[in-house]
Amino acid sequence: MLNFTYLYLLNRILENMSNNQRNNNVEPFRVVEINHSFEDELFNKNQNGIIGFCQRGKIDMLINLNLITIESNSQFIIMPNTITRIKKVSKDISLFVLEINDSLFRDVSVHINPSFFRMLRTTPCIKLSPEGIKAIDLFMTLAKGLYNDIDNLYRQQIIRSALNAFLLFTYDRYQRFYCPDEKINESARNKIFDRFIDLVHHNCSTQREVSFYADKLCISNKYLTDICHNVVGVSAKKIIDSFSILEIKVLLHNTQLSMQDIANQMAFPDQSYMGRFFKRCEGISPSTFRKQVINEMGG
Repeated sequence: MLNFTYLYLLNRILENMSNNQRNNNVEPFRVVEINHSFEDELFNKNQNGIIGFCQRGKIDMLINLNLITIESNSQFIIMPNTITRIKKVSKDISLFVLEINDSLFRDVSVHINPSFFRMLRTTPCIKLSPEGIKAIDLFMTLAKGLYNDIDNLYRQQIIRSALNAFLLFTYDRYQRFYCPDEKINESARNKIFDRFIDLVHHNCSTQREVSFYADKLCISNKYLTDICHNVVGVSAKKIIDSFSILEIKVLLHNTQLSMQDIANQMAFPDQSYMGRFFKRCEGISPSTFRKQVINEMGG
């Protein structure tokens, strides 16, 4: 196991993953303990999922631009392909974090009702009861033991079973205590919307037309737009553009990338086209946004 500093480890968890494919020897999960204060004003996109337990201290974090406060004795779950930004961290912070790659997260989630993941999108962090603290402490202890026990013949099977059990335990708590008014709706409409959001997460860097997603879902553009209006009150195009803007913001934080580099990565015809798209959505140009970022970072 490599010896990284706490800051590097956290940045690895919350960084914009490189385009290089992970090789087959890389772990599908990783356990990290953080007991120091840190600063990270960058937007980052997590390709992996994160389950975290804040034992002490406080963090203010943007999750898909929604401000979330994570306090002591709180649990948070960040789904794969989520954009985050750490705003403020207390000096006495103590975190226990499990990073799970996208493939493993999908495997252990496949039989869980999609309503749970809608709950996680709206309520990613919860304050734990004494019973909940015992449960996540037990789960994290098991995860840490498995992470270090690399010779265990059944290591992968055990972590899959443990993750599935923990997510189901958490889903039960969400339904009974944290989101009791959230209706479990297995309608075709909600299933299509969930699939649409998943497709947008994975394709918004290069695909911004409603027709692309409608074709993938085997429905018409109008039906997809109607579904989005019914479920969340905005159009499919608005959702796609919002995620694309978040992707651009992540890249703009990397000052080593030129505007043309970003336009290329986002599959725009040129940087001028990207600039018009960004300004139409945000009211300012990408270069102005980048200057604001640099100023915020004290550069």
